[in-house]
Amino acid sequence: MHLTQSLTRTFYCLAPRISFIDRYLRLTLLAAVFLADSGCNSFGPDNLRGTHPLYNEAIVSSMNEQLVLNIVRTHYRDPLFFLDVASVTATMKLDMSAGLDQSQIGWNGGSDLIKYSFGAAYTTSPTISYAPLQGEGFVKSVLSPIPIEVLFSLGGSGWSTRRVFGLCVERINGLENAPSASGPTPVVAPEQNRQFNRLLELLETLAGHHLIIPRVNTDTKEIQLEIKNSVKFGAQIHEIKDLLGLDQTLEIYQLNSDFIKSRRDTVSIRTRSLTSIFFYLSHHVETPESHKNAGLVTITRNQNGSEFDWGTTPAGQLFYIRQSEEQPDWAFLAIPYRGHWFYLADNDLESKSTFMLLMQLFRLQAGTAKSTGPTLTIPVR
Repeated sequence: MHLTQSLTRTFYCLAPRISFIDRYLRLTLLAAVFLADSGCNSFGPDNLRGTHPLYNEAIVSSMNEQLVLNIVRTHYRDPLFFLDVASVTATMKLDMSAGLDQSQIGWNGGSDLIKYSFGAAYTTSPTISYAPLQGEGFVKSVLSPIPIEVLFSLGGSGWSTRRVFGLCVERINGLENAPSASGPTPVVAPEQNRQFNRLLELLETLAGHHLIIPRVNTDTKEIQLEIKNSVKFGAQIHEIKDLLGLDQTLEIYQLNSDFIKSRRDTVSIRTRSLTSIFFYLSHHVETPESHKNAGLVTITRNQNGSEFDWGTTPAGQLFYIRQSEEQPDWAFLAIPYRGHWFYLADNDLESKSTFMLLMQLFRLQAGTAKSTGPTLTIPVR
């Protein structure tokens, strides 16, 4: 507002020597300066609305690419590394200027001409700070098995039971889900457990009907699993209990991760850790033939010597990273690595959904771990 007041005083000092047209120009300039000056009051909120979505999109894209990159690194047995965006700050500055110049025209100086100028410049200086995720807390979080209650929480929040159990469960009672896939790519193909796949189909069929419900024993505070009887889904319920070796007459079963003792009143679930999930997903990464021939990756083979198809496993049916020599046009995410592009196809909805689940699991497991070590601060130009 000081700028407006100063210009007003200047104009009125020159008023006796300004023609009617110049007075009109004066009023026009004053109005423009007043509007620009008052617009400064909303400069902050307007800028936030304009830049916040851009920063949000940039951070999300970088985190997504980091996850895909680490899955590909795992496929090649390269070390994993995670960076967390510690902070994003931006300094915003608006510079405004206005000027007046009086000059005479005509042979005898009989007329005055007022020349005015007005300008504005806006600059922003964003700074992004990165901190490495490492240390004891982070390592423990990614090596610890996913809590059993998290599995049911994800299923209750809308996630497909087939997706959650197919990715996170390594074993349930006597049914195994490729346990050798929880580490570096094995040489020998895992046994295909048709019973586990059938269990996933049955659980998916019953999802949403509230027939399989986790609960807490009010006396012992232990987690239990209730499998209700149903007239409509009686055959499916009976088959589930048969696959798990459960007592058909019971509805309430104990729920734990203890496999030492097998009991007909207990459902034992062994879950994967976040690191094991990364390994499991990394096996179904398309590999260039030149990399296979160079021995850069482990090739899993069946008993007859043929190459094993990881796309037939529960996780392989849900997630697939493709590769190409050129940057793909239709990719949801694409990262360059070892001279090739690895990407998730934009129309591969199964892989995109599984990737969203992986992102949530990463935040649940590693989100509480504090960043340690030096912080890398990068000014963005």
